[in-house]
Amino acid sequence: MGATLAEKILGSHTEKGKATAGEIVETSVDLLMVHEVLGSRILPVLDEMGFDKVWDPDRILVVNDHWAPASDVNSSEIHRRNRQFVKEQNITHFCDVDCGICHQVLPEMGLVSPGDLIVGSDSHSTTYGAFNAFSTGLAATDSALIISTGSIWFRVPESIYVKIDGKFAEYVMSKDLILKIIADLGPDGANYQSLEFHGSTIDSMLVGERMTVCNMAVEAGAKSAPMNCNKHVEKWMKEHAPSRSLSPVEPDPDAEYVETFEYNLDKDPLEPMVAVPDNPTNGVPASEAAGTKFDQAFIGSCTNGRIQDLEIAAKILGGQKIHKDIRLIITPASKTTYMQALERGHIKTLMQSGAIITNSTCGACVGGHLGVLGAGEVCVSSTNRNFPGRMGHRDSKVYLASPATVAASALRGEITDPRRL
Repeated sequence: MGATLAEKILGSHTEKGKATAGEIVETSVDLLMVHEVLGSRILPVLDEMGFDKVWDPDRILVVNDHWAPASDVNSSEIHRRNRQFVKEQNITHFCDVDCGICHQVLPEMGLVSPGDLIVGSDSHSTTYGAFNAFSTGLAATDSALIISTGSIWFRVPESIYVKIDGKFAEYVMSKDLILKIIADLGPDGANYQSLEFHGSTIDSMLVGERMTVCNMAVEAGAKSAPMNCNKHVEKWMKEHAPSRSLSPVEPDPDAEYVETFEYNLDKDPLEPMVAVPDNPTNGVPASEAAGTKFDQAFIGSCTNGRIQDLEIAAKILGGQKIHKDIRLIITPASKTTYMQALERGHIKTLMQSGAIITNSTCGACVGGHLGVLGAGEVCVSSTNRNFPGRMGHRDSKVYLASPATVAASALRGEITDPRRL
């Protein structure tokens, strides 16, 4: 029997060079990414372990991004501890508060490549599956073990085959696709399984579109979300990691999958989707949520703060003003993205429409700062989670949507299908 992407990539990081679903394997990790969890939870674990030195200072990325810049004394202390650790351990790769969101800056730094095994101290580390990698999020104790040894145990996940063919209609985005897929799967539909994405739609997707899909796979419980390499990934690697040789991994034709889902966007066109409170898997066509009033609109995060997202928002909002009763906050995913948007004129267009542009941070998405919701407030957001209290007060509500839907809704002050403008 052949091997899936998860089996092949994990297997290549074991001593015996292969792995089978359900098997417990010890793997060597190519890169560990840690953010503020380092200073808040991982360092105490390392102290208990009697930690002395990191396994490889070139294979760790430390990012200060969730409260960037620090929003209070607590976050300031976490950042201070992170900076101190970086200096003491001579960590090569460090992004302070001026860099951006971890899942955007890591690929921009050329730190992920096809076939890699990457672990992050953040659940949305599934994002790097867009680059033909096995990537996943692990908690503080596991991350501490990797910092010390460079290795970690995994139970090799079973894989679900997801095939998508066809083209998106105008104003329909990859965010709508993943909201549809995880709605079909449900919150536990891919629990500790690998969601393996294939088909002509995936093969043609830009890197940013692929990252959006992989980012939100974890909302259905996925352990990883690998895709085959495509020409856009190859181009990205040439631009961001020209010294790295590519070794793309593909599943075997006779690989075994526990379930298969197929979508044909030409025969059954996808509509803009909205995930209603209080779960990302509560996706419905935007027409069903249309007319819902809200107080705040948000475009940004590791899910949808990339240049294509800002571009479509500028296209929709250009020459118009947002509704007088709402506020629109936009957070580019990284400093690089922010600079691109400035150079292309998108920032000016968005600000002229009434948007507030913030520095690159996870702040609003996690209810940390720069957009915290008050009691009873409603937000339509391009982020990845809408659990109670996710973006602020426990009694606030969040509707998840694509940047196109968020921008269209900002014009009318109520949730709006962007195709209806």
